[in-house]
Amino acid sequence: MTGKEAIDKKQQRGLAIESRRALTHKERDEKSRAICDLLIKHIKDPRYSEVRTIFSYRGTWDEVNVDAFNNWAEVQGYRVAYPISLPDGIMKAAVPAEKNAWHRAAYGILEPVMENSKILEPEDIDLVIVPCVAFDEYGNRCGHGAGYYDRFMTCMPPESLIMVAFEAQRLEKLITEETDIPVRTIVTETGITRIS
Repeated sequence: MTGKEAIDKKQQRGLAIESRRALTHKERDEKSRAICDLLIKHIKDPRYSEVRTIFSYRGTWDEVNVDAFNNWAEVQGYRVAYPISLPDGIMKAAVPAEKNAWHRAAYGILEPVMENSKILEPEDIDLVIVPCVAFDEYGNRCGHGAGYYDRFMTCMPPESLIMVAFEAQRLEKLITEETDIPVRTIVTETGITRIS
């Protein structure tokens, strides 16, 4: 998407969503698998040797599908938490107590059932897998506009954040706001970018 210009953040978001949804089902599957493989390789780096708890997500149909990474992490013994979105842009990290402790929440996203989950505090989390709608080479990200992740990420050290996206979601330069939290590590199907 490099070279496309947008008038405002809303238009940038629309361009990225359009490009993401233009991928075929097969392309999304292949690119998601490549991203999961890179995530797994990345987490094996010695710098993450102290990681025990990962805050990940279950995506919508057009987002990067990180289920393969989540399954691998659980098999490896990591504790994996998932978002529960509450009113006023508040997001909680929840570890489902059982495999069927899920329900469809807003936007059709699978969320843990609060009553059947352990709710974690930000200080309990070692690593956050961050989805996005759009991103740029500077680590700026754009979500759906509700600010859930930005509010949550203010509580997390920058080195604990890893953003995942398809290359189709890349923009030349995102319009940012003061409340937007940049991410230093970006994983797409083509590789891992670390921003100093």
